[in-house]
Amino acid sequence: MTENLSNAAIQNQFEITRYLILIPYTIVVYDYALTVKQEVARFWGTTLTWGTALFYLNRYSALFGTVPIVTEYFMTTNDPTKTALCHAFSQYHTYFALLSQILVSVMLIMRTYALYERNKYILFLTIGVTLAAIIVALAVILTESDVNTLSAQLQAYGCPSPVPHATNLRDAIAWGGMLVFDVMIFSLTVYKAMKHGVRTGSLFSVLFRDGSLYFSVMIASNAINIGTYTMSGPILSGCMTTMTNALSSVVISRLMLNLRNPNIRRLRHRKPTRTTTNMDFATMHENTVTPYLGTDIALDSVWMGPQSRDDWDDDYLTHARTVQES
Repeated sequence: MTENLSNAAIQNQFEITRYLILIPYTIVVYDYALTVKQEVARFWGTTLTWGTALFYLNRYSALFGTVPIVTEYFMTTNDPTKTALCHAFSQYHTYFALLSQILVSVMLIMRTYALYERNKYILFLTIGVTLAAIIVALAVILTESDVNTLSAQLQAYGCPSPVPHATNLRDAIAWGGMLVFDVMIFSLTVYKAMKHGVRTGSLFSVLFRDGSLYFSVMIASNAINIGTYTMSGPILSGCMTTMTNALSSVVISRLMLNLRNPNIRRLRHRKPTRTTTNMDFATMHENTVTPYLGTDIALDSVWMGPQSRDDWDDDYLTHARTVQES
């Protein structure tokens, strides 16, 4: 696979791969440093639920789980035992990428399920597409031939893993499943926004803004990653995988942090006044809050404080009756 490449070409491609490993990890660490205060203020000390557990798992798996991958590409020893170690690193890299995408997919499924007010058809659709993508990915991983590609020519460059073109095409199909999932979730988000309308400052506007940003980034990143499998050389194939995982982790963490913004939390305390008609407030309540209620990740993200959702609804109904009677 690399016999026709000069040592200079191999080194050049491997250096590019190293940069595409180091840059996304730097983004993860830098973003963590920027947002750790927000995490402490908005997540630490709160009740541990599915929403918070997924947030922590996503955030810290990216922060610490990427370290072995960085080691894989910067380990430049010529020790004879290196071949077995490189194989272990390669296997870890593959399954870590898969698990990272599964984790993000679960969070997006819960988010979409909440946006559609616990619509079971939406839940079945999103889970079905996700399971199909996972099955395809596992089929590709488990049926790949275990070939030692670490030739003497490559040993001085860390753990490069040149892959045959036929295998690259199979990997591209596996990542294509995630691209289909991202496009589907993005389409569902846009449809919901068009149906309900997006008003500046509402909870739904935050959900739509963050969702649009996330899916724009991920669709572009996934498409480029698939392109590296189909159009690049044996060493550069899949070089955007770590970038894709890092970006998905960072953006989904930002999405969760934004939902705990104190300005968004104030929506739960907003009540109608004498100058607000019942219809106006009911519309505000439906368009800005109700579409996102109902799942643990939604309640964990939005409904915070001593009152529960039921308490807030009781307050709303009681106050609405008072306004109507007067």
